[in-house]
Amino acid sequence: MLTIGLTGGIASGKTTVRRVFEESGIPMLDADALAHALIGPGGDLVEAIAARFGAEVLAADGGVHRQALGARVFRDDAERRWLNRLMHPVIRRGIEAFLDAREAAGCAVAGVEAALMIETGSAARYDRVVVVHCRPEQQFERLCGRPGMTPEEARLRLAAQMPPDEKAARGTDVLDAATTLEATRKNAAALARTLLRAPSG
Repeated sequence: MLTIGLTGGIASGKTTVRRVFEESGIPMLDADALAHALIGPGGDLVEAIAARFGAEVLAADGGVHRQALGARVFRDDAERRWLNRLMHPVIRRGIEAFLDAREAAGCAVAGVEAALMIETGSAARYDRVVVVHCRPEQQFERLCGRPGMTPEEARLRLAAQMPPDEKAARGTDVLDAATTLEATRKNAAALARTLLRAPSG
C-alpha cells in the first residue's frame, strides 16, 4: 500500500486538499481530529492536561478549551514541548492503527493529514509527503479570519511553525494553494489521480 503524508503550515489549505483526496477515492485520516478527540469530553488526555495547566483550560463540557490551551502553549515553548510529548505518541498509535486497517482492507493508497509530521520526524514513515504551500501573509490573513483568533495569536502560531518554504523543500510533492480555492481543488484532484496510479510503497 502506498502511504501518503499530507502536511503544510497552519491555514495553508491542507483540509481542502484532504477532502479532494477523499473525494478522489484515497482514504485519509485527519490527525487533527484525532487530537481533538483526545482532549474533548471524555478524552484520554484531558486529565493530564488539566493537572498541568489548571481548571482554567477546561471547557464547560468537560473537555479542554482549545483556545485557552493554545493561548498558554503558544506563548511558552517549554509548555508547548510538554504538550507535544504528551500527545504525539498517542496520535502516532492512532495513525498506525488507521493505516494498518486500510492495508488489511486491501486499499492501494491511504494517507494522513498532520500539520507537524516534518517537525516531529514522522514524515519518514510515508512513501510520499505532500506539502500544501502558500505565502505566509496568506496564512496570516486566513488565520485572522477564524472566529476568536486575534492578530497576535495568529502571529504566535505562525512563529511556532517551520517556515513554508523550508517545509516545502522537505516534501516529495508540493501543492500550490496560493491562488483560488478552485485552482487548489483542481491541483489536488490532479495529484490524487497521480497518486492513485503510483506503485505501492
